[in-house]
Amino acid sequence: MFIARTLLVLIILLPTLAAGAVPQRIQAASRITAVTVYPDRALTTRSATVSVKPGSYTVVFEGLPALIQDDSVRVTGRGSAGATILGLEVKRLFMEQVPGKRAVELEQEIRAQERALGGLESRKTALAAQKEFIESIKVAWGERISRELAVGKPTGPELKEAMTFISDGMIKVEEQTRDIDQEQLRLRERIDALRRQRDEVIGAGRKETTGVEIEIEVVREGQLVLELSGVTPAAGWEPSYDVRLAADGASAELTFRAQVLQQTGEDWQGVALSLSTARPAVGGAPPELTPWHVSFCRPPEIRPMAAAPMMKREDSARFRAESVLAGSVPHASSSVAEEINSVTFQVQRPVDIPSDGTRHATVVAMEQLPLTLEFLTVPKLSPVVFLTSRIVNPAGYPLLPGKINIFTGSTFSGSSIMKKTAAGETFDLFFGPDDQVKVKREELKSHKEAGLFGKNRMVYRYRIDLQNFRKQDQTVTVRDQVPLADNEEIKVSLENPSQKPDQVKADGSIEWKLPLKAGEKRGITFEIVVEYPKEREIQGL
Repeated sequence: MFIARTLLVLIILLPTLAAGAVPQRIQAASRITAVTVYPDRALTTRSATVSVKPGSYTVVFEGLPALIQDDSVRVTGRGSAGATILGLEVKRLFMEQVPGKRAVELEQEIRAQERALGGLESRKTALAAQKEFIESIKVAWGERISRELAVGKPTGPELKEAMTFISDGMIKVEEQTRDIDQEQLRLRERIDALRRQRDEVIGAGRKETTGVEIEIEVVREGQLVLELSGVTPAAGWEPSYDVRLAADGASAELTFRAQVLQQTGEDWQGVALSLSTARPAVGGAPPELTPWHVSFCRPPEIRPMAAAPMMKREDSARFRAESVLAGSVPHASSSVAEEINSVTFQVQRPVDIPSDGTRHATVVAMEQLPLTLEFLTVPKLSPVVFLTSRIVNPAGYPLLPGKINIFTGSTFSGSSIMKKTAAGETFDLFFGPDDQVKVKREELKSHKEAGLFGKNRMVYRYRIDLQNFRKQDQTVTVRDQVPLADNEEIKVSLENPSQKPDQVKADGSIEWKLPLKAGEKRGITFEIVVEYPKEREIQGL
């Protein structure tokens, strides 16, 4: 009788004991299924499927990158099981790490990059010496010209020669220095990335990773698909374009590529890739001004420093419970989704992006561009006629700023830069030089005259010759310019053009549109006249 009574008590207490039981732990085997890459970071989504019965569970995701931002971690679920997500915790874990061949390779590459960085520093030192030399010439010329002005000796040509030499030299040195600074910045970033990889490989016998524990209460048996997403830095993308001109010159094929790179610490294999133009780093709201106070100076008040309260990392990574609806369906995505302030491109096939810090190109879209070729030349700067075309963006999305590689058939013609172009907006494409149309510009004469009312009058006469060796008639746009006067006492005019310009702009640029028949040679002449007071000298001509 005693044994039967005891069994009855245990049967009654079993539900109460089960209610206070420790949640069952499940190690989730997950893989990255989708990645949204922003210009400076990436949102990765990994998926795991678990079979559950009614009860409490702790589902553990391990091996996440150490770089993941704790406050960005979110979890959603779907499936046949009825369940509620009670919360999650982000924890730092450590894995045993054994150094290997990869660590040696990384160290060798770091040393090679450091040698390259040292070479750039040597070049920068040489440029600094060149700059100092030019500065010394500038001072010497200044003293010489001052002495000659004092005795009334004409110094116009020498002044022009000195200014040209000094300005050209300084511009060249500054441009080369900027290029070296940019290359040094790129090398330092590369070295930092390699060192991070090396430290991850060798470490101190342990490698830091991130783990996420998800608390779930299940009320109906079934399968549950959990999707865990989080933001990691050390990733980004930028656009690039290939434009290939057809043989008939009536169209061009535009290939829009994304250059994606990442060093998040884990490879993306067979993922659904999305590319977003959103910039989370800028923030969602404009900055706010705080009151700006002005007061009299007073000695600073010295107070003892109080210890700051400590906060556990896990405490900052707790979130409210989220419901999981049985049988819920994920949102459908399109190839291009334009939001109010950003655009997202969905790559149509799964892609692999290793965590190696190198650029990996993937095709985003291809467009056929109908066009009409035009010919443009600026012979003052280059004795070349270029093929150009004005095109309306036919895509249903904006073309983003990026490098354009131009091909004429299978021949690489050069590169240019695509400016941001909205859908339906007009933009220019340049297809490189055309050797079948020749151009030549020469200065016929220049002389100085004594003008009326105490003025000097400088006359510069130019000729531009064009010849069409093509078998078809062509129209060539010729651009030149007249100088702009920075003082009202200086008068500049365009005189005696053999053909009236089609356009004269406020910035001084001149434009002619010259029709040329097949095999025709044609020229235009014009004069630039500059008047200024006799007692003054001018520069810039």
